[in-house]
Amino acid sequence: MKPKITLDIIMNSSLNKNVGGRETWLYNFLPELLKDPRFSKVSIFGFRVMPQGDFSTDLNKFDSPDPDQRRLYVHIFEGEQTRLPKAHSMYKALKVFGKNDGFEPDYVLAVGVFEMLMIHKIRRYKNAKKIIWLRSIFSHEKTYAIPSFLRKFVLSYEIRKLKKADIVLGNGDDIRDFYSPFGIDVEVIKNGVAMQKWEMSPPALNGAIHIAYVGRLSQVKGIEDYLSLIEKVKLGIYKDDFVFHIVGDNSTYKERVSQLVANGFAINHNNIPNDNLPQFLQDIDVCVALTYASSEGGGGGTSNAMMEQMAAGRVMLAWNNRIFSQYLNEKNAYLTDQFSVEGLENELYNIFKDKQLAKSKAENGKKTMLPYSYAVNVAKFKKSIGLN
Repeated sequence: MKPKITLDIIMNSSLNKNVGGRETWLYNFLPELLKDPRFSKVSIFGFRVMPQGDFSTDLNKFDSPDPDQRRLYVHIFEGEQTRLPKAHSMYKALKVFGKNDGFEPDYVLAVGVFEMLMIHKIRRYKNAKKIIWLRSIFSHEKTYAIPSFLRKFVLSYEIRKLKKADIVLGNGDDIRDFYSPFGIDVEVIKNGVAMQKWEMSPPALNGAIHIAYVGRLSQVKGIEDYLSLIEKVKLGIYKDDFVFHIVGDNSTYKERVSQLVANGFAINHNNIPNDNLPQFLQDIDVCVALTYASSEGGGGGTSNAMMEQMAAGRVMLAWNNRIFSQYLNEKNAYLTDQFSVEGLENELYNIFKDKQLAKSKAENGKKTMLPYSYAVNVAKFKKSIGLN
């Protein structure tokens, strides 16, 4: 008889599938994982700050409607916004839950560094096999939030905790390469992409070229360079040849985005649900991928959004850095030096001047994504924990 396995998944998130790459991954990973009947109980833990919505129902759709066949248990703790990090509130709620529940899973999967810190301190996971799935290089991603004099200490502390894990996974070669010199053996399981969902006609590239930034508007994701690119192009002689789109929660950059819109330089879409993105991308020619790979600010890790845009056959414009070079090259994308707004501008003009070459690169990008799927993603995860 095949062994039954119980698994907890910890994610410091409201578990809204439309807010980020980790959430997109979870909503694709989970149904594939549940196809394996050996996973007899999978419990997911998240945290929402009121009045954020409750997304338990969205996840419970992956389970059987028959209560007797139930294998998925979703727990999204609730709390008020405080001065303390959200992770602290989630930790306290998870600790109380574990004490009252009394159940101890075989495995616990912490999706991130804050989550890793939680499971090392909660009694529920004392005997569980501890799996850490790194989605970025924490000390780089948080550079702008960590004072420079504390960065070495934070990294040292992170390394000590990672060494206590039974299994460390990462979603990119850059993550493995960063942690390897510290004695951390990171097994790379690259993100999957649902190819069928992103099937659409090739980019038209007729008339004005439509360019989109899709994702979280943050400094490490390169939004400031994208906004500068918009201004640079729209103040130039080719201003009528390009239309710029911004997709994502832009509350942090609301004033600057609003000014660009008021000047007629950009179209602001705010958040677009992931399920609606394929329809949006049908009218987009070029997508930008501008996450920094740098100790000066840039977390690394594979971009779900970039993979989806490649699967959709869009023309990719990206930094030539260690994050994107895992997938992008001169044959399937337009690359330029990191931080160079002028380089981005020149590549846009190259796209406009030779649209056939741009279409060819977009098609090559789509082909690049064919070997990636969530079936492979889950299969590699199961192998990492000793399941064939």
